[in-house]
Amino acid sequence: MKRFIIKLILFFAFPLVLLLVGYVIAVKKVNGYQPEKNVSICFIGDSHIQKAIDDKLVPNSKNHGLSAEQYLHSYYKIKLLLRNKQQLKKIYLGFSYHNLSAYSDEFTIGEKTAFVGSKYFFLLPKKEQFNMLKSVEENRNTLLKNLVKELINTNLHKTENLEFIGLYQNKFKNSTADLKSINKRICQHFYNNNKIISFSKKNIYYLKKIIEICKKNNVEIEMINSPLHPVYKSKIPKEYINFYTDFCKENKLKVLDFSDMKLSEDCYIFDGDHVSLKGSKVLTNHFIEVTRSGN
Repeated sequence: MKRFIIKLILFFAFPLVLLLVGYVIAVKKVNGYQPEKNVSICFIGDSHIQKAIDDKLVPNSKNHGLSAEQYLHSYYKIKLLLRNKQQLKKIYLGFSYHNLSAYSDEFTIGEKTAFVGSKYFFLLPKKEQFNMLKSVEENRNTLLKNLVKELINTNLHKTENLEFIGLYQNKFKNSTADLKSINKRICQHFYNNNKIISFSKKNIYYLKKIIEICKKNNVEIEMINSPLHPVYKSKIPKEYINFYTDFCKENKLKVLDFSDMKLSEDCYIFDGDHVSLKGSKVLTNHFIEVTRSGN
């Protein structure tokens, strides 16, 4: 009987030990990431920045944008990049009106955390890892499955190839904005049951922490408000427009506001708040001209 109990304990203990060892290695590996030596400019943010700026056209730059990334994730990504203090000189952070919405919380403390948060899990401090596990209820099993997949992926691949690092990506070659999709996107970002969604305290909190850590490390930070289709822009609640403007003034932020940039219809994808591949090329070249002239 004793032998059976010992075997039973070993049977359950072995995979737990294996997971623990894998976890330790994954955390160490992720935190050991080193940016490319020639990179002094970084673009960071969600899919809007990921699709907007082609870093191949901007010398000494790297686009670290990733779909659905929130400022919680961006903060710890920036903190990782700033370990090499002498290298990184400037950060362009994607910052638009939707980033202020509590809709964003779905990706950090809501149901979509299971699909997004797992990518950043080993980058986060233990407190945030615990908060992630604690906050997800309905999709906890999905989160755990994704974490195991991410654990395996992290330990098998090079750090620079892991998804959380981000990269420039835009596969929308033939697209155009669609009115129905724009209205759906506006509702998703700013409304819930026809009521305006409140502002995201968590996103705003980490946005301020990003600003602070950049100042502390003498790294210049500038916001990029990427192009928005005129119909999408016209439907954004005034509360968000005003809050955005006031926040930038209060925090003395430099903003490259391309939200009113005139682009052809095929420069947008269906939702009206992302640029297409063509729009990305037009925007990137315009960005280069603007930053070179210092305007």
